[in-house]
Amino acid sequence: MNTPGAPGPALAPVPAPRTAADRPLRITPLADRAGLRIEGEIDHTTLPALRRALATMGGGSFSVDLSGLAFIDVGGLRALVTTAAALHGDDNGHVLTLRSAPWHVQRLLNLTGWHKAPGLHLHAPPPGPDPPGHAQEPPHRRMPPKC
Repeated sequence: MNTPGAPGPALAPVPAPRTAADRPLRITPLADRAGLRIEGEIDHTTLPALRRALATMGGGSFSVDLSGLAFIDVGGLRALVTTAAALHGDDNGHVLTLRSAPWHVQRLLNLTGWHKAPGLHLHAPPPGPDPPGHAQEPPHRRMPPKC
């Protein structure tokens, strides 16, 4: 029982809601080819910036480097897929190449069936050792080594 004037139980601080400023999205042009490098997170708050950047690329083939992408929601993935379809329209051969897509992007593309979308080309990194702290496949999905 608390006595008057005695301090009560300590209350845990309530975290502030996350805002777009907490999830920065950085989009820069590629130096070696037509395209963009995307770093950060793509969700409903950063999606308009992604759409604007994709729209500036014109009507020819281009690449999007996703090696710095930490998170993408289905809306962001849909923006990439619809851009690829628009580039590919009328069978002109133009494609959107996703380079260095993290495992979570590859998984979403496979789960949604969008890996087969017209005009979308996935250029995945070659298999190799996982960098420290960055597993290519979630640990619960890895197969044990064969002995």
